[in-house]
Amino acid sequence: MPVPDLRRGAAARGTLRSMRPIARIHTDLPQKFGIPRNSFLAPHLQGCIVFEPEFALPQAVAGLEEFSHLWLIWAFENGTPGGTAADIASDSAAADKSGTARAWSPTVRPPRLGGAERRGVFATRSPFRPNPLGLTCVKLDRIELTDAGPQIHVLAADLRDGTPIYDIKPYIPFADCHPDATGGWIERAPWHELEVEFPDGLRAHVPEAKLPGLIEVLQQDPRRAGSKHEPERVYHLAYAALDVAFTVDGDALRVVGVDPADAKYEASAPFLRRIVSPGVMGKLP
Repeated sequence: MPVPDLRRGAAARGTLRSMRPIARIHTDLPQKFGIPRNSFLAPHLQGCIVFEPEFALPQAVAGLEEFSHLWLIWAFENGTPGGTAADIASDSAAADKSGTARAWSPTVRPPRLGGAERRGVFATRSPFRPNPLGLTCVKLDRIELTDAGPQIHVLAADLRDGTPIYDIKPYIPFADCHPDATGGWIERAPWHELEVEFPDGLRAHVPEAKLPGLIEVLQQDPRRAGSKHEPERVYHLAYAALDVAFTVDGDALRVVGVDPADAKYEASAPFLRRIVSPGVMGKLP
């Protein structure tokens, strides 16, 4: 394959009006439901950044392996809120993933405040913004060189499967780390995690490499902020080509079922099919 000429002027630069994704990230979370509200809340979540053909060049990532962390600039795709078994198939089959991201408000209800108080949108990381751009720091796991181009494996991303990536930059500690930084209103509202009860019989149906990330996602409480106390309600989380069913009673989350995801969902997620071993799943009686 001929190597493209990458000298100055050899490739056209985009403008803000013509900006297009350079890559897409593949993760174990195909829906908005369950995505951590910030990166590193689920540090074992796995992701793989696959470049668009135009940018799938080994030269473009030369030297990146020397860094431990990366910044990703990406676009929000909210889609169906999720939480039911039907949502898993309908959301994955939809061509338009923008969902409610089309609208924005000057004030929003941050989940950290229980969905009851408002803050200015620019004082939050809400996905409902004038320009649906996200900024995420991830841990670089490794860079894999394939026949189709380099693939960047990362950990701790708070992105749904298929999210378009617009830029990748190295995290530079001396410039990006600020030990004296303050967290504003967030410091007055510490996040409360759930206790996860996950029976061994159901854990066995989750690939070993995927289990830590799943537990971390469940600890963060995937439900909408301010959800009612409905201990009998069964929620469904799409994760790694699995349909994980659970209930929540107070601060306790109990996993009650692990099944293969709907066929439509699996067909839309080749990355997930590749990393999940087939097998018989189970439910609690």
